Amino acid sequence: MTNPVNPLGRSTAESINSNTRKTQPESRSDNSSSSSVSSEDTVSLSQESQQVSSLAQQLKEASVVDRAKVEAIKQEIANGNYPLDPEKIAENLINLEQSLLE
Repeated sequence: MTNPVNPLGRSTAESINSNTRKTQPESRSDNSSSSSVSSEDTVSLSQESQQVSSLAQQLKEASVVDRAKVEAIKQEIANGNYPLDPEKIAENLINLEQSLLE
């Protein structure tokens, strides 16, 4: 019987085992000259990638919330001095809901 995923009829375990090479672990010495890594390997980023990385770092360092403004508004609300317009709040909620549906 053939399997549509494995048309050769072998079980998945057989396929995996037949493709696996058994190798002996390499014995490593502390001698750096025996290293198989080339010292000429380099990686370079495009200018766009560098800009994205820089912007990501700036965003990470930027404050998301203006704590001073939040505290000032909290204080105004506690003192009863912060004006609230229920109609404007309702309009903005309706506009937000409509923009989410688009």
